[in-house]
Amino acid sequence: MPLHGEHIRGKSELNRKIGFIINPIAGMGGKVALKGTDGEQTLLSAIKNGAVAESHIKAKRALERLADIKNEITILTASGSMGENLCKSLGMSYEVVYKLKYSKTTYTDTEEAAKKIKESGAKIIIFAGGDGTARNIYNAVKNHIPVIGIPAGVKIQSAVFSQNPEYAGDLVYEFVKNANIKYREMEVIDLNEEDYKNRHISSTLYGYMKVPYFPKYIQNMKQSGFNTDESKSNSVADYVIKNMNDDFYYIIGSGSTAKIIMEKLNLRYELLGIDVIYQKKVVINDATENQLFRIISEKKVKIIVSPIGGQGYIFGRGNHQISDRIIMSAGKDSIIVVATDVKLLSIKDSRLKVDCENPGTNEYLKGYYNVVTGFGRFISMPCC
Repeated sequence: MPLHGEHIRGKSELNRKIGFIINPIAGMGGKVALKGTDGEQTLLSAIKNGAVAESHIKAKRALERLADIKNEITILTASGSMGENLCKSLGMSYEVVYKLKYSKTTYTDTEEAAKKIKESGAKIIIFAGGDGTARNIYNAVKNHIPVIGIPAGVKIQSAVFSQNPEYAGDLVYEFVKNANIKYREMEVIDLNEEDYKNRHISSTLYGYMKVPYFPKYIQNMKQSGFNTDESKSNSVADYVIKNMNDDFYYIIGSGSTAKIIMEKLNLRYELLGIDVIYQKKVVINDATENQLFRIISEKKVKIIVSPIGGQGYIFGRGNHQISDRIIMSAGKDSIIVVATDVKLLSIKDSRLKVDCENPGTNEYLKGYYNVVTGFGRFISMPCC
């Protein structure tokens, strides 16, 4: 019997029509220290600061997993950069069901494309973007058609996304080949911008969408606001501060756990950004990827990160400024992972995770990390 919130597709409903949407601007704000790419002014700022489109790269990694069945499926997509170009380059069988009116895309294009794809007979929609894109898809189709999100945005807190782009492709493969797919309704959430303006991280639940239920492939929703003893967080920060080496620059990752270190030092910080300190003084607040690379090219560094609650990601979610070249230049031994034991317990599979741009970086980061959970206290956790 299916669990509550689950549905099962029977053989009579098998369909080879797959909806596919790329948000071409998703993720552009990450490396230039923007907290998303929603809104025209934010996009213009991202471009001005040197941001380039990257979501199609992750979408490509997903579609490449369908190479063995590309002659069995038809992809329903939007024109140009929203799907057509990639389908054509990969030799996929596709049909354009929504044509862009202008070369620049907006959220209305995502919503209209999703509606057209559903009306054209798709049985599932796979989309590349972040939480903003997930909200757009939800606005268009609610939970009337299954979806799979390819993680390609800056904010990826919702539970409708796969753990990495390859897994999104694997889910579509299972959808096509498996006659008895189970579905579960998963959360669509996004950052509460008003709370963020007041230096507090919280999220708003917008609704639920159906996702093919393969727990191995789908990420958990981000969890925050843990009811934990403040002294535990303070003891983590105290230990890190006591063991800081004045010869090193420290890159302090995003999120409340890592930022307690900044609070203990009475330093200004950017809650969702990346800060850099040297000899316990601020060098850069809200650093861009280029700024980090200039430092790492000339100085010795340590990188302090904390896993996302409920998910376990230490790289590739909300800290795109710490890019592949930053990680590879600094080296694995430079990484310091911090978290309270309560946060670690929220990670259901007890594994740290990475979803970097280059699969080779993900491979390099595999192994065990001694997570600082208190003053002189550690828990060894695998990273996969």
